[in-house]
Amino acid sequence: MRPMDGEQQILHDAVAALEATVGAKARVELEHRPKGRDGDRIDALLEITLKGQKHHFVAEVKAIDRRIAIAQIRAQLQAIIDQRYPGYHPLLITAFATDTLAEECRKLELPFIDTAGNLYLHTDNFMAYIRGQARPANPFKHEYRANNPAGLKITFALLCKPALAAAQYRELATTAKVALGTIGPVLNDLTQRGFLRHGKTPAGTLERRGELLNEWVTYYPANLRPTLHVRRYQADREKLVQTDLALFGAYWGGEYGAEKLTRYLKAERFLIYVPGTPPAALMTNARMRLATDGNTEILQTFWHPDLFKEPTTLAPPLLIYADLMATADPRNIETAKQIYERFLEPTFHQP
Repeated sequence: MRPMDGEQQILHDAVAALEATVGAKARVELEHRPKGRDGDRIDALLEITLKGQKHHFVAEVKAIDRRIAIAQIRAQLQAIIDQRYPGYHPLLITAFATDTLAEECRKLELPFIDTAGNLYLHTDNFMAYIRGQARPANPFKHEYRANNPAGLKITFALLCKPALAAAQYRELATTAKVALGTIGPVLNDLTQRGFLRHGKTPAGTLERRGELLNEWVTYYPANLRPTLHVRRYQADREKLVQTDLALFGAYWGGEYGAEKLTRYLKAERFLIYVPGTPPAALMTNARMRLATDGNTEILQTFWHPDLFKEPTTLAPPLLIYADLMATADPRNIETAKQIYERFLEPTFHQP
C-alpha cells in the first residue's frame, strides 16, 4: 500500500477523531484534486451523517495549527461550491485547532474538524462546537518549502513579477531578499506540485497562479508575518496620513493601503511596511507611541524595491489583499473582494 502523504494523514486522522468525538459517520467521497475552470482545486469531498441526515462538504486540508487566514479559506471554498458543488458546505480540516483558530472559525461560520477532536459543525438539525481538546502527543506536521518564511518571500516575488520564474537564481534571491541557497528547494517544491513548469531550457513558467495566490494568502499571516518584527503604536491619524512615506522608503498596507487603492474603505487602522527599524522621523511626524492596542502597526518590508516598475508608497495589491483577509473584519473582507476582482483576478486566473 502506498504510504499517505501529510494531508492524507491529517484527513483520515481528523475523520476518525470526528467519529469518536460526536458519534458521527463520515465517508470520504473524493480524495484527489480535480481542477475547475478557474484553476482552483479541492482536497476532498466528505459525506458526514449527523442525527441520521447526510450532509456533504467540500474540504480544505491544512497541516498548519497556528492562526491562518480563515476568511480566505472560506471564500475560496464557497467559490468552488458555487461553481461546482451546489448544496455542499465548506469544511476546514487541520492538524490541530488552537482556541483562537476555533473561535475565528465559529465567528465566520466555517465548519472545521481537527485530529484532536476539536470541531465546529452547524447544520439545520445539528450543532456542535468543541474546543480545548489536548494537542496530540505527536501531531503530524508537514509544511511545503514554499510555505515557510523564505519560501513565502520567494513565492510573493514570483506572483508579483512572474517573469522572475525565468530569471537567474541570484536575481530572484535579491528581489525576494533571501539567501541564494533557499531558491533551489523552493522552486523544486513549486515544480513538483505543478506551480512551476520548465520547458527545454532551465527557464520556468509560473502555472496555476490563482491557486498559488490563494495558498500564499492563507499561509502569509501564520508563517511570514510574525517574522517581520511587528510593532504596534498609537498615532495621530491626521498627522499620519499626511506623512510622505516615500521619504522613508516605506509603503502603506492594510486598511489605508486599501483606501488609497480603491477609494472605498475608510481606514480605522493603519499598517506600514518599512525597511529595517522604524525611522525616528516617521515616529515623530505621526506622534507615535507604543500601545498594545494602538491604531498603527509597523512591519519590515520583505521585498526589494526593484519589484515595482515605478516608485510607489503602496504595497503590492496582493499584500494589501492578504492584510485585509487576515483581519476577518466584514468591512475589510468586502474591500478585499474589490481588490481581488479589480487588481488580482485578471492577472492570476489564467484560462
